[in-house]
Amino acid sequence: MTGSLAADVTVRVHRAESTHIVFYARNNTPTPLRMTLAQQGVMDQARHQLDAGLLALKDVLPTLEVDDRYVPEVFDFLYQIGKGLGFLLFGCHAKTIQDLETWWNRALPHGRNPDLPPPLVECIGDKDTFLPLELLPLFQGYPNTPRSRAEFVIECRNLVGFSCMVKRSMLLSAPIPTGLCLETRPGGRLPLRFLQHDQLEGARKELGWFTSEAAHRVEVDGPYPYGDTAAATLAEQICDPRRSLAGELRNIPDQILHFACHCYATLDSPLDNAIELSGGGQELRVKLSTIGADLYGLRSRPGQDSCEMPLVVMNACGAARMHATSALSFPYLFLMNGNRGFIGSEIEVPDGLAAEFSKALYERFLLRQLPLGRSVLEARNSLLHTYGNPLGIAYAAYADPQLHVCPEL
Repeated sequence: MTGSLAADVTVRVHRAESTHIVFYARNNTPTPLRMTLAQQGVMDQARHQLDAGLLALKDVLPTLEVDDRYVPEVFDFLYQIGKGLGFLLFGCHAKTIQDLETWWNRALPHGRNPDLPPPLVECIGDKDTFLPLELLPLFQGYPNTPRSRAEFVIECRNLVGFSCMVKRSMLLSAPIPTGLCLETRPGGRLPLRFLQHDQLEGARKELGWFTSEAAHRVEVDGPYPYGDTAAATLAEQICDPRRSLAGELRNIPDQILHFACHCYATLDSPLDNAIELSGGGQELRVKLSTIGADLYGLRSRPGQDSCEMPLVVMNACGAARMHATSALSFPYLFLMNGNRGFIGSEIEVPDGLAAEFSKALYERFLLRQLPLGRSVLEARNSLLHTYGNPLGIAYAAYADPQLHVCPEL
């Protein structure tokens, strides 16, 4: 795994006099498909509709596990999101829909086969033009209604997010890191910095898993904040991954920056969105604008050296504080900071599900050492298989799918 994978399908959103989407297949088979959107501003409407749909889906899932009795209702909520987004983006003309599904199935003829390696779909755009691609039923928009969890799993493979690895590539003015290998320390343990909101049960479960079942693979620095660590600013935790919470300068910096916290993304101004942490009796709530300004000051200090920045995993759990309409501000901040990727949810998800998704992701990425793209896809499907819960599809990946943990020498 020395180079980045070529995408099987590339999706680009272009904005000029009209907004249009172009689907490109690998080797141009079939030829590119261009679809003009019905009206300007439709991408913003799609984000609002995604937000409303995911929140409704979350509300209809009162517990982590979905009983077979409720599968048809949950499936209907899930598919209504995809069909509503499809109508908003592409309209409801029969030929348009048929052309889109025909193209998608020709480009990825084995895309829904769980026994074959999953295809890679790359979505390219600026932070205001990202398609809610994962929830679109592009393989088949008119499915059968499942009556059991096993049938539910099969029907969900019509959605891109349950059948394909999806890489979101954000167009940025800053250079994008190209390193695909996360380094371990002697003994094979990967350095991970843990930032928490200790009032969240899910956050405590995540920290417990890192320090027990995964302790032979992970070296945790943290949690932050806790006691004296609250004296350091959040920007300082993000800026220099080589410096530990105790102030020690290490040869191998943090490779993962993991947040288990509250996020606030309900405001019209993305820079007013905030991250909330707590620990050891300390509470910390910081706006993205403050983090960005502090990072600017820290980066301009004399003698400031650059190093490979860690992958960011942001598990926002708790009440409904984060909305999909503004969630893109979080990956944008970290990718502009030079972090090598971002994994996070479009909305705040329930505590229990957040902890289960984190465990499923890291079991694959850290313990089994699968590439990141495969790990994210399998984590979504793990929640679907194990609990009949489709909310793992709310997690999005802004990272190279080939990012992996370097094998021990």
